[in-house]
Amino acid sequence: MVKGKVSLFTEVSSVIAITILGVLSVVFSILYVQTFTSGFIFDYKNIITAAIVSLLTIITIITIILTKKNKSLLYKIFILTLLTVAIVAFSLYILSVSGFLDRIDSVEDFRAYIASFGAWAVILFIILQFLQVVVLPIPSFITVGAGVLLFGPFWSSIYSCIGIISGSIVAYLIGKVFGVKVAKWLVGEDSLKKGLKTIKGKDKIILTFMFIFPFFPDDLLCFVAGITTISPSYFITMIFVTRIICIFASSYSFNNSIIPYDTWWGICLWILFFALTIVLTILVYNKGEKIEKIISNKNKKRKKNTA
Repeated sequence: MVKGKVSLFTEVSSVIAITILGVLSVVFSILYVQTFTSGFIFDYKNIITAAIVSLLTIITIITIILTKKNKSLLYKIFILTLLTVAIVAFSLYILSVSGFLDRIDSVEDFRAYIASFGAWAVILFIILQFLQVVVLPIPSFITVGAGVLLFGPFWSSIYSCIGIISGSIVAYLIGKVFGVKVAKWLVGEDSLKKGLKTIKGKDKIILTFMFIFPFFPDDLLCFVAGITTISPSYFITMIFVTRIICIFASSYSFNNSIIPYDTWWGICLWILFFALTIVLTILVYNKGEKIEKIISNKNKKRKKNTA
């Protein structure tokens, strides 16, 4: 009898929580859409709003129906979907209402926004570079580009390194603390162990490669790294090296100091660079474990020779 009451209470509580989550995701999504005053979303505001409401309502109803099967993967995915939409829509709405998003549509706008803080510009820039990794939906080329225009390529790189590296470490720790728990809850502990076992042996080389080249979502990869078998000490060392290389390269590339993008030979070199990245990506993915073993064996030999 007691178990039945507890089960009923849990089920009712779940339904109420899902309903609230669904309502919040719908409300903040609508509010964010309403902030647009021009462009595609503004022109088709009513259609987009109707589509969002319909989709989120369907997801909410299905999730409520699946409450009794709360261990199913579909139920968990829908819960995470509603939670993610609610958080993202709320964040975007606040940033839009505050006028912040309107000031970062371009490098020049972001530069003007930072410069308006005068002596506090450096501190604000570092904080925004930190937040850009962890929470803010700002493309890195905007922040780095604005930094180059404000402080020059060298000091922009220094300030960016402080903010981005610290943000990357925090993102990794968030992934380490919460990411594993979410992954276990979503796919189960056994499935997670099998997945990690599959990539073990090549996760270091793959992630390091992705951080070096600027075409991968490295901010997201910081969270992902926390779920893998990569240790904090390796991640911190790797992130220091790769971020410094990438940030300085990006700053001086933006300044047109490395490979010019306004000459025919510079464009050819950039195309070659992109092609080389694709080839290396395929190579690292297929031969990652073998490459990592070779590197590991060389390090062991060095340690023996120096001992």
